[in-house]
Amino acid sequence: MRITNGMINERTLFNIQHSLYRISKLHDKLSSGKEVSYPSDDAVVATRASNISSRMRELKQFKRNVEHTQNFVNIYDSTIQELTNVYHRIKELIVRGANGTNDAAEREAIASELEKLKEHLEDIANTQLGGEYIFGGAKSDLKPVENGKIQTPPDANIKRKVNAMGFTIEYGVTVYDVFKLENGKDAFTVIDDAINALREGDSLKLSNITLKEVNLLESSTMEVFAQIGANSRTLELVSSRLTDIDTFMTEYLSKEQDADLTKVLTDLSMQQSVLQAALKSAAQVLQKTLVDFVS
Repeated sequence: MRITNGMINERTLFNIQHSLYRISKLHDKLSSGKEVSYPSDDAVVATRASNISSRMRELKQFKRNVEHTQNFVNIYDSTIQELTNVYHRIKELIVRGANGTNDAAEREAIASELEKLKEHLEDIANTQLGGEYIFGGAKSDLKPVENGKIQTPPDANIKRKVNAMGFTIEYGVTVYDVFKLENGKDAFTVIDDAINALREGDSLKLSNITLKEVNLLESSTMEVFAQIGANSRTLELVSSRLTDIDTFMTEYLSKEQDADLTKVLTDLSMQQSVLQAALKSAAQVLQKTLVDFVS
């Protein structure tokens, strides 16, 4: 096979261009810090990295959901605890008011405090977080209680839920859970009945009916409080699990995708030496043309 000058020139230029291409790729790795930036670099690794990145985005959304839910659970925790204290105080007042030895002035003082507690209950029922009424159920934009009457419609008695990594956590509390009784009465009508019984001097009604209803309200609130505590612990576990998985995914993605900078620098230095040698060789091998002699 006859080797022509054209073939030598073509091959020499090809090798120089290929050397420049390798140097360019190494510069890309050095500047991006990634071994694989495009599917053409390594299709298998690129696919794995893409899947991991997609999974990490899902994890970040799960974490945002959990953090949002934790905010609600925290405010439920403090609000329900306060509500329990109010119910306990109402019970104490009713027990004291049911004492037949109270005179009219004493009964009126108890009734006045109950009226103030009723107003406080309404404030608790209308607690907001981020512009949402936490006891509003599916109607979180509607004030749950106004003028001592529940405004949330029955079809909005739906608890909040969150999904994270296959866990569905029901964490919401509605006005029906802690302010409503199964007999149809609510905390506000119970207090009204207690106030009326005090002013009428009906201690029998206070002890036989109203006190039992307050006990039921307090009991249901304690059950809800216990469930909130369980939800809080579950969210802590899920949050911890999400953090662990995110850390693992980040490390795995780094191993799959990140470049070994020491190796890249070594390869770059070697390729630059190769290029210099190729250029020197080309200067000797490539034949001069007439143009080179034109001054």
